[in-house]
Amino acid sequence: MTTEFTHQPDADEPATGTGDADAATQWTRRSMRSAIGRHGRIAHAFALVAVAAFIGAAYVVGGPPIFAAVPSAGAAFDGSTTGRFSAEYGQNGSKTSGGAPVAEAAVPQAIDQKPWSANVNETKIIKTGTMTLEVAEIDTALSQAKSVIAGMGGRVDSSNRYGTGPDMVATVTFRVPADKWDQALSEIHKVGSKIISEQTGTADVTGQVADLAAQIKNLQTTETALQSIMARASAIPDVVAVQNQLTTVQGQIEQLQAQSKTVNDQADMSTLAVTFQLPTKTVITAATQDWTLSSQVDQAGAALVRIGQGLATIGVWILVVVLPLALVLGLLLGLAAIFRRIRNRGRSRTEVAA
Repeated sequence: MTTEFTHQPDADEPATGTGDADAATQWTRRSMRSAIGRHGRIAHAFALVAVAAFIGAAYVVGGPPIFAAVPSAGAAFDGSTTGRFSAEYGQNGSKTSGGAPVAEAAVPQAIDQKPWSANVNETKIIKTGTMTLEVAEIDTALSQAKSVIAGMGGRVDSSNRYGTGPDMVATVTFRVPADKWDQALSEIHKVGSKIISEQTGTADVTGQVADLAAQIKNLQTTETALQSIMARASAIPDVVAVQNQLTTVQGQIEQLQAQSKTVNDQADMSTLAVTFQLPTKTVITAATQDWTLSSQVDQAGAALVRIGQGLATIGVWILVVVLPLALVLGLLLGLAAIFRRIRNRGRSRTEVAA
């Protein structure tokens, strides 16, 4: 006896044979719909990520440049005049033109262009301070404070007064000898009836003073060398070139001397800015004196205008930003809904046919 086995196709497997073409086609469609249904959520997630990336790229493209070109600083005279003239005139200060020396004056060789540390006998400290005092009467307090500072050898650097009546405020900047700084603070405290605020600070400028002195010393040595070269030069082009360099060096010396004078003056004469104001009014007094009907009407109108501006701003943002984004999102959701409806309709037809 011979046993024959016959293969029966599964439910999800397309039938084979010449008479089962329609069944195979239906099985293929069913498989494709099943795959689309399984990956539909992933496709939606990728679509949302793509939209967000597109919006972010548009924001970056529409923004200002991230990097801006930084202009390079122009070349300035760096104090190397002596080095340039050493190469041009030689070590003995004589320039050769066609083999013939023009000047024979020797240039001093002890010119040190490296940072020089001056011997400073005392530390240079700049002291500054600000103070706000409550006083009974502005003019009386100003007179007392000026007398106190003048008695210590100080002076008034600047003064300012603004406001009227009970709102008057006066600010005076005093310059006080550095060695009497603490005494000046103590005496100014006595002028006011109440210290509202006070702040003091110091800055050590000893190194800055020494550096300025070193630069001035080096430039003065260069100036002497240039003057010696100019006294010996005979050709007009040489005289003009040396004169130009000498003028530049002298200008540098004057600038550094002015800076040094300013820094030393700030260290020798400390700066104290004092503000004098009258006692503050109580809440009840301020309310009864400052309230007026017209001011309240103005404030209410300003509040109304501010609210209108805020609503207009919100409307502009909605019209320009939110509405286009909502349209794009609605279009994507509509397409997704149409695709889902078509898929569901195809599935229903398949089920009916089955």
